[in-house]
Amino acid sequence: MTYLKVSEWVTKKGVTNRRCLILVLIVGICGATNYITNGDFEQTLSVGWIQSQSGAGSIITRGTTYNPDPDYEVYLYRPAGNGFAQLEQTADIPTTNIDFTVAAKLYAWDNNVGAWGVGAVVVAYLDDASSLLGETRICHRSIGCPWQDAPDCHIIDVNDNLWHTYDFNIAQELVNIPAVNPSDVAKVKVSLLAYTLDC
Repeated sequence: MTYLKVSEWVTKKGVTNRRCLILVLIVGICGATNYITNGDFEQTLSVGWIQSQSGAGSIITRGTTYNPDPDYEVYLYRPAGNGFAQLEQTADIPTTNIDFTVAAKLYAWDNNVGAWGVGAVVVAYLDDASSLLGETRICHRSIGCPWQDAPDCHIIDVNDNLWHTYDFNIAQELVNIPAVNPSDVAKVKVSLLAYTLDC
């Protein structure tokens, strides 16, 4: 089995606070083959992962102190304002009949009208050419976040800041995303995302 661990992200801004916390202990695309490289973050983030950031103050790092266990997790931080912190990896998959698992602690909060934040683990379904077909978004959203279910997107809402394990068989999950033809899915992209927007 392959596991991807991600830990914590917090977003805030002076008096106008927006917090997004993402703690992911285990993320995995499991089967007889290991589909995620460095899924436990025991190696540096440059092994298997692509980091991207937008806006001043975003942080992506790894450490062993974000969770009581002694293993590594990843910390994503996005302060208030327009921007994001993201860690992602794309994996080729031979079939959609494989399992995805994530143990996560997600949180987003905002007290500024017109602004919003989100903490998410996103599983994107891609075709052979890496074109986006649809997504599953496990997320905690602040008020005002426009994300919603659609034919090409399934939202799994997180309504607290506690640890939960989310797992699903990808083939069964695609029933929730009718715009995606399972036979077209050749890859998945797993993203850990801290995103804020000031409107």
